[in-house]
Amino acid sequence: MRPRARRIQYRWLACKTLINKVPPGMPFRWSINPYRGCTHGCVYCYARATHPYLGLDGGLDFESVIFVKADAVKALRRDLGRPGWNRELVAIGTATDPYQPIEGKYRLMRGILRELIDAGTPFSITTKSTLVLRDLDLLVEATRRAGCTVNLSVPTVDPALWRQLEPGTPHPYQRLRVLQRLREAGVRAGVFLAPILPGITDDRRHLEAVVREAARHGAAFLWPGVLHLGPGVREWVFPALARIRPDLMPMYRALYRGRDAAPFYRESVLRRVEELKTKWGLPTGRHAVEPPRGAEADGGVAGGAGRNGAGNSTPLAAGPLAAGPVRGSGPIGPRDRDPTPGQPVPVLPVAAMAGVTPILPGSWGTNRPLGTSPGSGPRARPAASAGERGRGPSRRPLWPGHGDGRRYGSRDGGGGSQQLALPLPGA
Repeated sequence: MRPRARRIQYRWLACKTLINKVPPGMPFRWSINPYRGCTHGCVYCYARATHPYLGLDGGLDFESVIFVKADAVKALRRDLGRPGWNRELVAIGTATDPYQPIEGKYRLMRGILRELIDAGTPFSITTKSTLVLRDLDLLVEATRRAGCTVNLSVPTVDPALWRQLEPGTPHPYQRLRVLQRLREAGVRAGVFLAPILPGITDDRRHLEAVVREAARHGAAFLWPGVLHLGPGVREWVFPALARIRPDLMPMYRALYRGRDAAPFYRESVLRRVEELKTKWGLPTGRHAVEPPRGAEADGGVAGGAGRNGAGNSTPLAAGPLAAGPVRGSGPIGPRDRDPTPGQPVPVLPVAAMAGVTPILPGSWGTNRPLGTSPGSGPRARPAASAGERGRGPSRRPLWPGHGDGRRYGSRDGGGGSQQLALPLPGA
């Protein structure tokens, strides 16, 4: 298991607007990320490319310097109150896990969900955290009103691979139990089997294990995605994978001439997953998509083809947007609909990048953001994300093993830092 960082810094980040407009090419138009950076340390995380825009690197800094958006709920209330807001679908957790450990202290998500529900705005959440069960009451209410979907990221259920690939996340079966609890409560929830790593998690045994457990725990859908390597991500992912499977690096360099894996490989893996979904009774192929009750139909989300979060150019109707019934295939009938009063909201193919750890290093004092607290003085100037500004980031040099000397615990044999458990209500 990869050693964890000794210390995590939390810093305030001024927030004038919380809803971000997503650049063209994605199957959704709006996103919310209450935090920047993530402590879970997944080696494949494509959101690492966002931290250089804050003047930090995508390795150590992304995992250990977390930005908390000050007055996020107030900013969201202003956004939703604007005359031009049409109650379109909002994707939460596209560049960080909204339920990472610090959420247990600041509880931004409860306020965010409350505002979205009151404004009649449908939303989806992508997470690896068991903390999402804390807000089960709000998720049930949202399901009955505008509509909501929870996407649990489960790339593997193999314990050895989980420790290597996602060292700071809850155990995969904890996430599956969260899925089961959500489905029993009537919330539309499913599994993101992403990213699929060539030579590591792409064999039939690994894929079928995830598909089988998703079906057994009542998943309403399962969406697969092959590893996507955008700009600024390859420099971190390749060295991390080389430490796990150095023998596979020639194959990775051959498959990834660009951002996506070679089409022949990607299509064969996705076809294999579709066969497994059929075997285990999960929805496959094309299904009708109905807009959630009380929400505006968004042609940009529900129709056409777009680039999904894993970089696969596929018709949206064949992806999780089309995931309708809990079992079976073909036209949706009365028996296939979710047992909830509200209509299901389309599921967004956001790549499974966000995960959390149920422990926080250090003491409670180190878990407070640095700088001025909200409402008590001047705040830091908000930093633009990749999609908000046209200018490129100021990057630091990237190289394998960067930051090792100050990251992986003490060198005196002390065994690293002390860990402090964070309560996860409802888990």
